[in-house]
Amino acid sequence: MQITVRLFAILRSREGRSTVAMQVPSGATAAALVDRFFADRSALVALRPHIRVAHNGTLIARDVELAELALSDGDEVALLPPASGGAADTLGADELAASLAHVAGGRRIARILTAPLDAATEGRLAALIASEGDGAVVTFVGRTRATPGTPAPGEEATAARFANERVVGLEYEVAAGLAEPALAAICDVILATANGAIGGIGVVHAEGSVPLGATSLVAVVAAPHRAAAYSASQQLIDALKRDVPIWKLERFESGEVWSANADALRD
Repeated sequence: MQITVRLFAILRSREGRSTVAMQVPSGATAAALVDRFFADRSALVALRPHIRVAHNGTLIARDVELAELALSDGDEVALLPPASGGAADTLGADELAASLAHVAGGRRIARILTAPLDAATEGRLAALIASEGDGAVVTFVGRTRATPGTPAPGEEATAARFANERVVGLEYEVAAGLAEPALAAICDVILATANGAIGGIGVVHAEGSVPLGATSLVAVVAAPHRAAAYSASQQLIDALKRDVPIWKLERFESGEVWSANADALRD
């Protein structure tokens, strides 16, 4: 069988291309495909335990056994390294309002937009998400900081070369067709399980170049009471950085390093 393997972030960068055609025996599983891919790429083997998979455009849940996911000839399998998410496209008030969805438990906006994010995004999200019944609005804004984060597995030696340098900017890579649905699903789960304690969630993440001090993420949670809003905001950010296929490339004056969120790494 021939399988198209789609690569992102550090895998794409190291391979020098975004897709690889692989031949596997009939009845092969996703686990067998992943093992074969890394068997020929010793420089990337540190990433193997942390890889997630998308199959034919659908992100596979973390608890699914890849050894039980059978492949068919012509399938596409995306290999996703551990996530590291936090002239521009800007959304006006009308366009952002068109992104508002009413789901079980409340209101939701979940978008990936080209960087840099519009300075008015925070206020627009709050105006759309908060209702008259919401007495608390908690906003989280993620910005590019000068200090580096955790390097992706296999990037430790590269990161050590820049130990005394400041980050000058970030480049966020997004898995097209996968990241935005994953972001929306996180919001929907939080709203559905809140049993009315949350009125709405609005979150926008940047894709592309985000210079030092600029905004890469805006998340707004509205709720009748502040405790629920604070809790949902933290839950949202933690899940986003762990489960949404967005990757962060840290740029220094003399080079660059792929980053990973510690919570996205498997034990």
